[in-house]
Amino acid sequence: VGVLLSVWQVPLDLLSFVLERDPSSLVPGVHIEQAQGVRGLKFSSPHRSMSFSSSELLVDCHLFPQEFSIVVTLSISHSDPQKEAPSSILSGISVGLDRPCSEQTQGQLWFNPLKKALYLCDGSHWVTMLQDHHRLDYILEHQVLTTTSETNDIEVFQVAGMGVMAAFAHRSSAPGSAVYLWAREGFQIYQNISTHGALAWRHFRIGKKVGADFSVIYKWSKKRRRFVHLQTLQTHCARDWEAFTISQHHYLAVANHRIGTNHTIDSLIYKWNRLAKAFEVHQRLPTSGAYDWEFFSVGPYHFLVVANAFDGVTTSVESVIYVWVNEAFQVFQTIKTYCATDWEMFQIGGRVFLVVANGHRLVGSVNGRYAINSTIYELDILSGMFVRFQDITTYSAVDWEFFSLGEEYFLVVANSFSGESYSLNSVLYRWQGYEGFVPVHFLPTIGCSDWEFFTWKGESYLMYSSAKAPLSKVFKLKTY
Repeated sequence: VGVLLSVWQVPLDLLSFVLERDPSSLVPGVHIEQAQGVRGLKFSSPHRSMSFSSSELLVDCHLFPQEFSIVVTLSISHSDPQKEAPSSILSGISVGLDRPCSEQTQGQLWFNPLKKALYLCDGSHWVTMLQDHHRLDYILEHQVLTTTSETNDIEVFQVAGMGVMAAFAHRSSAPGSAVYLWAREGFQIYQNISTHGALAWRHFRIGKKVGADFSVIYKWSKKRRRFVHLQTLQTHCARDWEAFTISQHHYLAVANHRIGTNHTIDSLIYKWNRLAKAFEVHQRLPTSGAYDWEFFSVGPYHFLVVANAFDGVTTSVESVIYVWVNEAFQVFQTIKTYCATDWEMFQIGGRVFLVVANGHRLVGSVNGRYAINSTIYELDILSGMFVRFQDITTYSAVDWEFFSLGEEYFLVVANSFSGESYSLNSVLYRWQGYEGFVPVHFLPTIGCSDWEFFTWKGESYLMYSSAKAPLSKVFKLKTY
């Protein structure tokens, strides 16, 4: 294995800085191994002797480069990529056209010679580590789904042995909400689940079980190949659920929107009790018309941000970012928002961002404004706060979705209402560095309520749902 760092396009052998100091012996944690006639180095554990000062790389320079490349050289067989490559392990890397990812293969690497891509198994999905860069060319309408009702939310997820599935939160109670399965070239109805005015679905894992929930938690039954009832939780016009794990403990956060006309109520954090095999109340947090939760981690710190939409009088309220301290969430920062309906956290390089979807401005009985700014915030390490980065004009925005294609980064917003019409463009923005996000595609939608990005068998897709028409659409993202 050779590792190179390119600085000002000058390749430097990093291993030589630590391995050639004493050619007669290897440093602790490094061993020479031979696999299929090829000798290489195996790193079993980190050791202080493997580190060295960056000043040895950057002479007379006190700044570390913002962008750099690490190149890993692999030796693979030259088999026909159109045929199934032989199953082999080269220095801990599996080579082939297809590999299962499970808890048993967590941490293993897989190289696909056809796609020229390197993947890492996270226990359930393959995470792309290295791949030929793709750029977005244009967007195709791939599938139009006629649904039984208007849809408030979509949750796209994968189930081992099944593939890609999508849960639709339908407004109508007959026949309820639907779960779709991706078959061949599109989604087909797979299962109906009885719901009443469903607002959201959330997919999560606990060990080997898979669940999706609103006020009822369902688990995936491998035997029945269906979602079956697990637990019912009392909620109050719940608008969103967020599932997350901290220190191997599983939690659920519910966004309770209102009780009658009272919007200033508690939203709850539930913790999974392994012995009781049920979720139990862990913490109560005061919210004002809560609409969405977003959990994320930055280094060793865990955050949970709530989108507060309405306090009973005005949509100009404080949304709150919480930080995990001593087994509970504490207030970290408040941000003024206007009928906040969604938060989306994303990272570009080492930069951490939060974008809020602001719905509309309303004070008392005064007519509200729907064409308002939604804002991107960036975490400022020095001040330890999220600061305003960019304002984007949106129209009663209800959702943001972040995704990447190769080295390109995108945000798509769900514009739902202009103040006069539900038929308007939702917009796809591309990251342009210093310029921030700029609009690149305008997608006609009707009362758009949610966007979901997903990939399947090397293809990338966007899917949107409508809260005002019984239809949803799948778009294929064509790259080059």
